[in-house]
Amino acid sequence: MGKPNDPEFQKKVIRAAFELLEASRGPVIEDFPEIIPVKEGRMGYALPPELVLSVSDIGDVDVILSEVRNEMEDDDVLFESLSDLVASGLAIEELAPFIASFLDGEIPKSPRKGMPAIPLLKLVVEDLEAYYTETRTHRDSIDDLELMGEWFWEKTKAGRLLLLLEAVSLTSKDKVMLQIVEMSLMAPRFWSEGPLPGTSAAGW
Repeated sequence: MGKPNDPEFQKKVIRAAFELLEASRGPVIEDFPEIIPVKEGRMGYALPPELVLSVSDIGDVDVILSEVRNEMEDDDVLFESLSDLVASGLAIEELAPFIASFLDGEIPKSPRKGMPAIPLLKLVVEDLEAYYTETRTHRDSIDDLELMGEWFWEKTKAGRLLLLLEAVSLTSKDKVMLQIVEMSLMAPRFWSEGPLPGTSAAGW
């Protein structure tokens, strides 16, 4: 919320939001007075429309997991663990394997009591991306969301894993899985040119 890597500015935004609760009448919609410079009119990264994988791109799941594991352990990529920040409740090393367990098209058993597999999947996807992006933001003081998104989604093995999950979800018979894709909750496609092929928004 607010400028990346700028906690003081983020606190200002949160305080301003809470001040709206003091209004005598509501609901209240009010613009924040300071404008954050954005690139090409948007606040974050969006996948190139041509970057769409299919289930035929999956190959050997064990190889995929090995590549992600090596990437996460590479000190040249990530320096520190953010395991205390995960929303899913899973350990960092459990994130990629849980995502990969969906690549065969079946819904696995949830490892977390009281939370079904698909809602948990959404949190795990967010945790994996956050592990990469927040660590690198802290390490390299990057505040360019376009640059960070391009790095994660187009250059890392973890980003590719999530794109493969998206491909599987498009062919899933589970309506919730498909809905997650259509709402761009699995991959950032809000600003891509046109709907993702295979979703209801695409019409085919």
